[in-house]
Amino acid sequence: MRRTPHVTPCPSVPVLPTILPGSGEIPELPAVENTTPLREDVFPLPAYAENFHCIGPQCEDSCCRAWDLRLDRATYERYQLIPAESLLGRTVERSVRLLAEPRTDHAYARILLNDALECPFLTEESWCGIQQTLGEEALSQTCRSYPRIKRNSPTGQLETTLHLSCPEAARLVLLDAGSEKPNGRRHEDSGHSAEAAYEAVVVQSTRRMAEAEGKEISEGILGAIRGFLLVLLRDRRYSVGERVWLMGVFAGRLQSEIRGVDAKSVQRLPELLGEFCRLAAAGTLLPALEQVAGQPTMQLALTLRMINQRLDRAMNSLRFLDDVKVFLDGSGYAPGKTPEDLAPALQRAEDEYFAPWLEAHPWLLENYLTHALERSGFPFVRDWNCFEPASAFHALCTHYVVIRTLLAGLAGAHGEGFRVEHAVRLVQAYSRMVDHHAEFLAASAGMLGDVNWTDAGSLAGLLLEGRRIRPNAPAMA
Repeated sequence: MRRTPHVTPCPSVPVLPTILPGSGEIPELPAVENTTPLREDVFPLPAYAENFHCIGPQCEDSCCRAWDLRLDRATYERYQLIPAESLLGRTVERSVRLLAEPRTDHAYARILLNDALECPFLTEESWCGIQQTLGEEALSQTCRSYPRIKRNSPTGQLETTLHLSCPEAARLVLLDAGSEKPNGRRHEDSGHSAEAAYEAVVVQSTRRMAEAEGKEISEGILGAIRGFLLVLLRDRRYSVGERVWLMGVFAGRLQSEIRGVDAKSVQRLPELLGEFCRLAAAGTLLPALEQVAGQPTMQLALTLRMINQRLDRAMNSLRFLDDVKVFLDGSGYAPGKTPEDLAPALQRAEDEYFAPWLEAHPWLLENYLTHALERSGFPFVRDWNCFEPASAFHALCTHYVVIRTLLAGLAGAHGEGFRVEHAVRLVQAYSRMVDHHAEFLAASAGMLGDVNWTDAGSLAGLLLEGRRIRPNAPAMA
């Protein structure tokens, strides 16, 4: 029988004090001296999508199984032209059904799964019979594009990322050494320090604002914001949690600056970027962050709440259920235990197993966060014209905290046997459970607000690690 973890709606955990200097304001800092601005191509672009190829029968969690398979109208109508006496025609007649009204041209019909919860068009060799017989162009829009996601970057360039719900895509993204290469090519100049990279963002944003004559939020400014976040995510002088926390503080300030976008707030953006670039480059907040402990009780409370919301919904990944069970075992879970009861075991799992593993594999969570930024468009939501940085960060923060907490519990369960493969599997299974459910994704953005965990101190408790890992080898080079 499946165990449902207990979690109170609003755990009684202390809210941490605000740790920013002054009254929550970023101090004015002098420009970093003796740095050489970098070329714009040091800001990495996703390059892994071009290397993706479906592995078909070798896939351990196929998108052709246990999934709601939708057809667009054009594909449905094409399938109706397949001769009824053919094998494909008989399968279409038996397994393709129109969706109930109101249906759209994009979501027009559905493929009914067989008794094995598989797409009926799968061959005995687990390849797609439609593609083998009629070619890739006969696939529906969803099947033809998945797991690829195409969107325009903030600088107007068409980019392709991948859904992590696909196991092969998750491996390409999370294990991708190319995430440290600009435009897919490794940058060899070791003189490109973190300080210089931050200064390059300042130079870029100032020049772009001058080109836009300070009247609008141009693509160049959006690109500079993205450049700052990408540089920050690769700055290993900070732990991963500290980097995400700084992203959150930046998102909060950005939200306040762009409220009621006007010429004055637009002109303020390069100045705001400059403040944060110099703050991050100088490491001004590191001494204060050292004094703040992560709160495993808060991390567990958020994770268990997320698990509870998904366990009783439409399930399309038994792998996630398996990983949840292992996580609960590694966290010392038993019926009736609260997050406060489980926190010591989770902290031991992190200290003894997860932190050493993360020190040896710092790139995995960096790659996850970089991909999240690329996929979601953070710090904006939905598109580059929707300015909700704080809400976008709350969603990103929620998913990061849940994934990191689950990984720590898995490490505790596996002990010294915890491997990269376990981490990739967890991220993929989690992504399959949450990334394709619009209602759930929308709700996740409000989870922190529901329990008033949106101030800087509470975010520090959620994001900061009990044992900080700051790898010696810089990711900037």
